[in-house]
Amino acid sequence: MFSKDFDNFMTNVHQALNNPIRTRCAELTVLLDRASLLELHNFFPILIENIFGPQGTISWGLRSITDGCGEDFRQLHHFLSPCGPLFRLIYILLKDPNIKYEFPLVYLPAKIKEFLDSSAGNPFYSELVNINTQTKKITSLLLNPFDYYFFHFAYHLINPWQQRVGSTVTSWNTVYYSLCCDYIIYFLPTDPAAKILPEIYYNGKNPLKGSPSNTTRGTSSRILGQSSPASTYSKDDKTSNLHSNHPRNEIWRSETVLTVLTDIWLYNDLVHQAITTNDINDSFNQTPMRLHYNELPTGEYMRIVRVFMKQLHAFSDSAKCDDTYLCELKKIAIPMIQGKFYVFIRNLIHRWPLDGSFRLVLELWLTFIQPWRYPATNLIKQLVQPDNNQDADDVALGMEKQQLNPTTNNLNFIVENLLCYVVVFEQLLPRFCRIDLVSPKISLMLYRITKVFGQPNLANFLRKVEECVETHHSSPSHKNFSVWNHDLTSNKWSNQPISPIRSDDNFVPRNMSPINSTIAYSDKKWSKILRQKIYEFEGPHFCYKPLFTYPPTHEVIELLIQIRKSIKQAQELIRLKEEEEKVLYSGFWGSIKYFFQTPVSTDEFTLDDRRKVPIYLEVALNNLKDIFRITDEVLEEGQDTESNTNGNSFDVGADLRFLTPEKVRSRLKKIKYDGDPDLLPIRGDESTFLVRILYQLATKLNENFGSTFYQLYHNRNYSGRLARQFLLPPMTVYKYDKSIIGSPRVTEHLPPRISFRRYCSYKFLSYLCFGAFVAWLFHYRLDVYLLSIFFIYVLFKMLKAIPRHGFALRHGYPTEGFGNISFNDSF
Repeated sequence: MFSKDFDNFMTNVHQALNNPIRTRCAELTVLLDRASLLELHNFFPILIENIFGPQGTISWGLRSITDGCGEDFRQLHHFLSPCGPLFRLIYILLKDPNIKYEFPLVYLPAKIKEFLDSSAGNPFYSELVNINTQTKKITSLLLNPFDYYFFHFAYHLINPWQQRVGSTVTSWNTVYYSLCCDYIIYFLPTDPAAKILPEIYYNGKNPLKGSPSNTTRGTSSRILGQSSPASTYSKDDKTSNLHSNHPRNEIWRSETVLTVLTDIWLYNDLVHQAITTNDINDSFNQTPMRLHYNELPTGEYMRIVRVFMKQLHAFSDSAKCDDTYLCELKKIAIPMIQGKFYVFIRNLIHRWPLDGSFRLVLELWLTFIQPWRYPATNLIKQLVQPDNNQDADDVALGMEKQQLNPTTNNLNFIVENLLCYVVVFEQLLPRFCRIDLVSPKISLMLYRITKVFGQPNLANFLRKVEECVETHHSSPSHKNFSVWNHDLTSNKWSNQPISPIRSDDNFVPRNMSPINSTIAYSDKKWSKILRQKIYEFEGPHFCYKPLFTYPPTHEVIELLIQIRKSIKQAQELIRLKEEEEKVLYSGFWGSIKYFFQTPVSTDEFTLDDRRKVPIYLEVALNNLKDIFRITDEVLEEGQDTESNTNGNSFDVGADLRFLTPEKVRSRLKKIKYDGDPDLLPIRGDESTFLVRILYQLATKLNENFGSTFYQLYHNRNYSGRLARQFLLPPMTVYKYDKSIIGSPRVTEHLPPRISFRRYCSYKFLSYLCFGAFVAWLFHYRLDVYLLSIFFIYVLFKMLKAIPRHGFALRHGYPTEGFGNISFNDSF
């Protein structure tokens, strides 16, 4: 009887899993409410596998369904929310401490596997490992339902099978993003009075032998239908829970969320090291699938990690007013992640391209190094509408009245994370020296960096802390970073001697307030902490290169010179754009054209965006001069030295290290598209609907009549000449095969084919509509007008097909080897 009920339950849930999202969640909620504990136990891993699709199977689309999807978004969000049906199921399963599930090691980043294999191990994972009794090797992790869900949830963001889906989504407010916000706010609370419900006793990650259980596998459970999960344990726990006063009752779920999200997201192999598709394909005993592996994390990944860092700062800061057991976890939260984040951000900056998308990485870094922007005072996590899942800028009560600037309370954080300030800043200097600062996106990024480092007291704090670091003058460049085999920062000026930091009493920066003279700097204590952190983050052979030196480093001077040049170039570009617009829309007809016509420009940015560039660069220039205490005289002297250096006879034209913005712009003018013309991105002067529809029609015709088109095109008689008037000539195109690591450039030969792309432009459509209007004025029907246009067009092509003297057939690829047909290039 029980077997029959179990089979019926599994049949019903599998049918529910095949339904659309909006009905799937509702039906599963009802079925889970009626199920027994044994049925829930067996179905739970199937449900998790179906939700996340860890092996590349079809998932629920958490990273593709956005808030614009309406009901699907709301149903998914409710089903997976911290107090939703899925977590009620998890809490039911947690009542039996013997219920465990295996999590494969192949899903874990390589760094975590090293922790598991090392003799020292990791305290968090030591209770989770599943060791084969015969081989004495770790085969998997043995997890309770709560841990099992969060390991899969965290892996879903870095799963290479899901990277393609995440990279194609344009809206960042996906279900996965909203759930991340909910989970980190709910399980990492900043309010000491907040309780993570329901209260579940801690019995270790692996089951305690002899631990009492208040449920049996055959007992029917009706608890899932109740409105609050807290009521699940309101009756029986008082009598059956022998560990109700265990200190980890309040923190074990927060510890799991903090550790799992940190380790899996920051130790991601996508950032730390390259992996091959064979490593993943061979890990599964199934038919190999094609793995499309992106080389960079998605924008959604960056935003989620940024929100996580914001919450961790507030979570850590709330320890000052917390006397609960969670206080100890709050105190170690930031020290626990700072080394992982430092390596993570260094790798990202090293690998990220020089384009506007770098803003995602930049804002992530700036978020981490500004903990004072996310205080926990006044219980700042007052997010009143749980469905909104605010990401961005943690709203605080009265925050507009607070001075969110670094104070002496932040000195300990600055000391422990000095490398994250200085080394990363020095890593960015060559990047901004080689990039086009005239671009609005790039100028805004430079402005953001200088604005952050120009905050009152921050530069002085960094200067003071940097004095405690032992400086090796013989090797000022960062040459021994353990992750890469080559320098990350420019060593162009490594032979330049660096003088100790000198305080200039006559220099008064505009945007820095003096530090309280009563502050007692513990130089000896700081020096010990700094040496320990440098050894921990970079290794024993790392040579620290000071940032705040006098005279300033050549990298800083070069950047200031580049900013000055870019300001003049931006102003000149704005002047040319304004003159061009003035000429285009001058006079009476120009005014009418300006009113009716949408401006069509090849420039990616508008004139208003261009006008902001000189302002951003001017502020960045002044901020840098204040941060490094550089006067105009020092800058002029550095510019003269740079001019003399560039005036030597050394040829730097072929060296990519000297790729200036002017050379970049000149190269952009020579860029040529070598792909299929029909696959060009849809332009602003084309109808998106027509381009897609007519492309599908042309593709279908070419598939069905491709051989006929080929024969007609290469025919010597009049029919061949007429076909060549309608068909595109053969050509050789090039594309990059993204399915192969390295994306090699491959050649493809396109045969004679038909294309309707030219008829999708708004210009052609406007002429067609104007002709229809004229025909309507003369009382011609629309079908007569269209037929007349068609016959005139065909007649025109027939006249052009009349043979001329010296006609020769031209095509864009070699003629050998196509269908065993031999012909001459010129008939």
